[in-house]
Amino acid sequence: MRTLGALLSLAAISTTAFASPDGVLQKVTTIQVEPTVVEVPNNVKDPAAANLVRYDLRAAIRDSHLVEGASRIRAHIVLDQFTIEGKTKRVLGAGTGKTTNTVDGKLVIQDASGKELASVKIHMRGTVAFSPGDGSDTQGTQAVPDLERLLADDLMGLR
Repeated sequence: MRTLGALLSLAAISTTAFASPDGVLQKVTTIQVEPTVVEVPNNVKDPAAANLVRYDLRAAIRDSHLVEGASRIRAHIVLDQFTIEGKTKRVLGAGTGKTTNTVDGKLVIQDASGKELASVKIHMRGTVAFSPGDGSDTQGTQAVPDLERLLADDLMGLR
């Protein structure tokens, strides 16, 4: 009997300790987007990086059928690293033919008191902002930066 009680207690502890963040945004319709946090500025040399990833987060919220506005649920990105493929590499043809960024960080969802409800690791190599000159065949395709698409998928996974 004692063993059964211990096993049930262990099962309850393990499911709460390792609970998935799925459902964190289940009843949420509006999210407030906070500024991007850059903890180590030396790893983010582009002065526009914080604004670019925040812009993609705002677009991803719309893509996820949520509304951006005043809310008790807040979202922001903690940007650990942001790099841009060098212009020389693109000009010499050694690159991808479009501006490529590497983004490392995390998407953080918090309540109004600042309690973290979910944190999703971000590692992406692709586009952060769309430029009409990027790529060789952009006609007829919808211009959605890779980071926006990734963040929208992450947000949908939290619903």
